[in-house]
Amino acid sequence: MTENNQRRSKQKKEKKNKKRKLLTTIKILLVFFIILSFVGAGAVTGLVVAALKDVKPIDPSKIDTMLDENSVILDKNGKVIEKVQRSGLRTVVSYDEIDEDLKNAFIATEDRKFFQHNGFNYTRLIGAIIEAIKDRHSPRGTSTITQQLARNLYLPHIKSEKTLSRKIKEAYYTIQLEKNLTKEQIFEAYMNTIYLGSGAKGVQAAAQTYFSKNASDLTLVEAALIAGITQNPARHSPIITKKKADVKEDDYILDDSDEQYTIIFNKKCIDRFKDVLYFMKVSGKITEEEYNKAKNVDLKKILKPKRLNRSEISSYFTDLVKDEVINSLMKELDISKEDAYNMLYTQGLKIYSTLDLSMQKKLEAIYKNSKNFPNLVIRKDSSGNILSKTGSILLYKRENILNNENYLVIPKNHYKYDTNGNLILYKNKRFKFIPLYEKGKRIGISVAVADTYKIENNQVVIYKGGRVNIPAQYKSYDKYKNLVVSKEFLDSNPNFFKKDNHNNLLISKENYSISNKGSIQPQSAMVIIDYRTGEIKALVGGRDIKGELLYNRAIKPRQPGSAIKPLAVYTPAIDNGWTAASIIDDVPHYDRNGNRWPKNWYEKSSNPKYTGYKGLVTLRKALQFSMNVPAVKVAERLGVNTSMEYLEKMGISVESKKNPNGSLVKSGPKNDMNLSAMALGGMTKGLTPLEITSAYGSLANKGIYIAPHSFTKVTDRNGNIIIENKPIKNYVVSPQVAFIMTDMMKSGVDAGTGRKARLANMPVAGKTGTTSNNYDAWFVGYTPYYVAGVWIGNDLQIKLREGSSASAKLWKKVMEEIHKNLPTKQFEKPEGIIRMAVDTVSGKLPTKLSYKDPRGSTVRQEYFIEGTQPTEFDDVHVEVEICSESNKLPTEFCPTTLIEKKVFISRPVPYNPNEHGGFVPADYKYEVPKTYCDIHTHNTVPSNPIDSLPPGTIILPNGTKLLPDGRKILPDGTIIFKDGTIVYPSENNNTTNNENTNSNIIENNENEINNN
Repeated sequence: MTENNQRRSKQKKEKKNKKRKLLTTIKILLVFFIILSFVGAGAVTGLVVAALKDVKPIDPSKIDTMLDENSVILDKNGKVIEKVQRSGLRTVVSYDEIDEDLKNAFIATEDRKFFQHNGFNYTRLIGAIIEAIKDRHSPRGTSTITQQLARNLYLPHIKSEKTLSRKIKEAYYTIQLEKNLTKEQIFEAYMNTIYLGSGAKGVQAAAQTYFSKNASDLTLVEAALIAGITQNPARHSPIITKKKADVKEDDYILDDSDEQYTIIFNKKCIDRFKDVLYFMKVSGKITEEEYNKAKNVDLKKILKPKRLNRSEISSYFTDLVKDEVINSLMKELDISKEDAYNMLYTQGLKIYSTLDLSMQKKLEAIYKNSKNFPNLVIRKDSSGNILSKTGSILLYKRENILNNENYLVIPKNHYKYDTNGNLILYKNKRFKFIPLYEKGKRIGISVAVADTYKIENNQVVIYKGGRVNIPAQYKSYDKYKNLVVSKEFLDSNPNFFKKDNHNNLLISKENYSISNKGSIQPQSAMVIIDYRTGEIKALVGGRDIKGELLYNRAIKPRQPGSAIKPLAVYTPAIDNGWTAASIIDDVPHYDRNGNRWPKNWYEKSSNPKYTGYKGLVTLRKALQFSMNVPAVKVAERLGVNTSMEYLEKMGISVESKKNPNGSLVKSGPKNDMNLSAMALGGMTKGLTPLEITSAYGSLANKGIYIAPHSFTKVTDRNGNIIIENKPIKNYVVSPQVAFIMTDMMKSGVDAGTGRKARLANMPVAGKTGTTSNNYDAWFVGYTPYYVAGVWIGNDLQIKLREGSSASAKLWKKVMEEIHKNLPTKQFEKPEGIIRMAVDTVSGKLPTKLSYKDPRGSTVRQEYFIEGTQPTEFDDVHVEVEICSESNKLPTEFCPTTLIEKKVFISRPVPYNPNEHGGFVPADYKYEVPKTYCDIHTHNTVPSNPIDSLPPGTIILPNGTKLLPDGRKILPDGTIIFKDGTIVYPSENNNTTNNENTNSNIIENNENEINNN
């Protein structure tokens, strides 16, 4: 080749390359100008340049890798702890393996000109623009399959406010895909990346999810149903997974075998399914006959949803991470839940979690040992069914309900037929008849099988009962609230109820459901948080349960019992001027109806040192021993609105229309705006272990609440940060208030109800909580490193053999492992805290009498926030003269040698047991005596008084004796007092004068104390 020829060849090649680049640019600008026609004019060139400056060229060789790229969850050290996937949901199928009907359904519905256009359907786009102008809305349905693939692969997380920039980038990537891949490759990639609802990415996943078969084996109807999902997966997916409580009477159940969830048919998929069939018909892909036959198929009957469990089981923690990431994606990127779900499962995200894997493993190892959990207190009837507190059947023994062939058995005495041939099933037997209401009107009756149990490995395992499939129109109540199943149903379904040889009715497995996945009891949950950052370090939401869609008890509310007291009672009190030394009288309290309420847990204690009430106690002692009456009295004075305000500041969620799952219920017929809820934890819903643990964390963190979170950031497959998770912070109380509360709760662990949680080399502050009948047991506490909360209870109301002591022991076992190699630290004391001696009976400065309390010294060193320390002296301890022989107030007849001074307490508010049902507080015996000596009376005056007359007595010649105190004793024994009172030898004591005398004695002693 000559030099000229080489030059001409080179110039031709350069010209060709320039022409190709110009053509690409023209295409992009053309698409952009079309887009711009309905979004408004602007600086075209600048926008295009700006939008494309950071785009990366595509690498066709990596398309297959991108199709199968999983999102991953990393622990705090960057180690992968889970690939976000589901077994069978990410199988990539080739173009040749895809069923022809499925190909045709997608082409007809999504892009009929796919094999003819070069990435953009200009005719369709212009038509959509004209239609949009006419109807005054944005153009819809203009994206080709190539454009959709470009979005799925390269633009999954662009915010909606960047629509213009996204469209430019989308156009660029669309052109690049068309240039580098064949139509078959583009279509194959599209079919493997499209999100098709219910967690299914790609057509193979969808075929398995909805029909339990491969994408190569689908029928026309199945193919059309899948193709119809694409437009709106949330709306058009043929199945919906609901919590059992949310299932309605008219829902068609496809699978009810899960413990907590039910799969139902989604009616909204039908219209879109028929649209797809129509598109296939007009595109010539199916005949009129095929169309008519397919559109009349009952979709409910062809669905066979497959429960897809991942080979790598998802833990409670990683399930929580995924939920939080989805919510954050929705908020940060302004996208739908379905789109966020799609991103998580299909876009190769990297999620940096807060998990401490070592800590999590230690926690899970302890939870696997059944010896770490208490036994149950179980009452059974003669058939082995577990009984409730009232004696009704709470759980049926499984073999009492099901026979060997898994038929549900209705004993012959549990039903009858009425005169019209209707079947009457008796209430409170083997079924639960639940009325269903809508806008106050009953719309149906749900019939559910009673819960059953088995004993497995010496532990109770509960199996939740599901629905009996009797349509709504055939069910009603009789006047006794028994269920009436109409004769019409019985006649049209003769095999629904069968009879055995003993006249028992039998229902086959196809017509009822009972969970095949049991739940071991008692259950438990535990959360561990670094309260300085709000990072959740470890979490367990239940015992011995695996798989997805778990019932995570760590985020489900339970009654907190006394564990609420530090949050809703004592923290508000300290923050509003009370001190740890403030005094409350633990004596009977009454509700608005005049009933004695509440009772203290030690009222019926067999320990003789405990009585129903303890009397005058400090706030520290009231919290230390979890006293109910003082908690109610303090909350009553603060007001329930104040308690509620502090709970909200500590991150406890409030139920509302926007947040129906909130914990605090502030309105409605049943709510938490009462003392029972705020002071004793008897709440409408309760608190979740995660919420209450993070609320305690606000006290550990010097009064600053930091919202708990399970991840710190999310990046895309290229390492670009999509979400940086900055947790919410909220001021609750000052560091000084937080420190006082920490020290008060430390007393509860050192020498109170939380003693079982003590750690050998690390201080612990915390609180126990137990609900009525030991149904729920808590311990929530913290060290200078972490805050952790433990709940133990049952999914049904079965009594625990141990209460909060079991939770405290479990807490200790876990935290000992976690703190094993950590250096001992103390809780940090902030400035503004002083320590000084205080009398624990009066809450005031001690006097010399404070050290002479008959129980021993009542003086202790107490912490105060500077400015709240007491300035007055103890006035509850008084010194009074008594007769040592009777231990009562002396009379004039008591020998002076038996009169001595003794220290007693004088209540600020007098208490009379006779006015309170005879209840005597423990400190009542130390009160100033209220009666006078009944041993020494005028009848006991010696016959020869001279022998016992006090020094200084003057005896007159006539025998009259003048005593130093002014009394005169005449020779016949008559006594004349200084005030003129005369007592003759035959008269009794004058009580009134004696009482006056004693009042003067007490008053004089009080004056003496005040002078001191």
